[in-house]
Amino acid sequence: MSSEVIYTEGGYSIHRRNGLTDEARYVLENAPLGTEGVVYEHLNRDEHIEHLHNPVLLSIQEGDRILGTAVFCQTEVSAGQRIYNAYYVRYFAASGEIRGKGIMKHFSGKTMEAIRLGEREKTVFFASVERKNHRSFKVVSGAGYENLGVMRTNGFSRFFPKKSASVERIATEQQRAEVLSLLKSQYQDHALVHFNSIFLHDDYYVIRHEGAIVAGCQLHRVKWAVRSMPGVSGKLIVSLTPYVPLLNRLFNPASFDFLGFEGIYCQPGYESRLEELFEGLLRQEKRYSAMYWMAESCPVRHRIQSVIRPGLLHSFVQDAHTYIMASATGLTEEEMTDLRKRPLFASAFDYT
Repeated sequence: MSSEVIYTEGGYSIHRRNGLTDEARYVLENAPLGTEGVVYEHLNRDEHIEHLHNPVLLSIQEGDRILGTAVFCQTEVSAGQRIYNAYYVRYFAASGEIRGKGIMKHFSGKTMEAIRLGEREKTVFFASVERKNHRSFKVVSGAGYENLGVMRTNGFSRFFPKKSASVERIATEQQRAEVLSLLKSQYQDHALVHFNSIFLHDDYYVIRHEGAIVAGCQLHRVKWAVRSMPGVSGKLIVSLTPYVPLLNRLFNPASFDFLGFEGIYCQPGYESRLEELFEGLLRQEKRYSAMYWMAESCPVRHRIQSVIRPGLLHSFVQDAHTYIMASATGLTEEEMTDLRKRPLFASAFDYT
């Protein structure tokens, strides 16, 4: 796989490639995520990597050896009627030999600056940074990214989820077109909208009323190992919850199996049917916990949260906000102002 050297400094260089090399995959699959706050590992990251949308690899190298990676997924996003080329920063990962030495911290900002230089069309670059990860926030800000808004983590859980006979899997092209039309309408005023992961593995499900879809969502099966959480309470949660009956159904740090929901659709007035859908999918997948991400200013989130009962997991994750950091090439100030004022769209696949 050919590469282009886009930056050099000292004995290190940054290479750009379309797609992922085996060596880069190894680094990605074995690096823990998070430096401050929650530190966790994706236990099914290898499967996730297979479905990244148009990955562009920026590797930090010493000679031919890859020491660190940054993966930018190229796509198109909408903001109202405008469509932009975009890169979403999906992974930063450091190999064991440089972890904790400051090399990755220094070159992370350089990669975010370097990828902008190669774009000539209007392009938006964006990344999520955990609110409590001050180190990463400083690095990303230093690379010229600004905070567009806050994305909130929402938990949903049931100790004994109930089955729903109304849950229907979307299976035909006609049904997919129906779902996409509803999603585009519901999120038409949002920014950074893309539906790349909708229908992945044919896992979009709906509930209908009198033939019309009134609730829907895409699910992703996720497994994390949570290595540490901040504070005294975080340490207690990690060390004690595996041994607490029922509670360890919702959250077991060593093997946290949950569903990620995205592409959430809910016709106004049918929020209770969305709760039925969420619970029915937990029962179907033999899981007890789920998470989804929506902007703090998202009107859909406000409507959902005012009606559905989230369950105990939400109290664990409700403060795990992230900042959506963005930079752009070629956009006018009017276009940037328009981006800033819109609620932001989130894909659970991008967060898991």
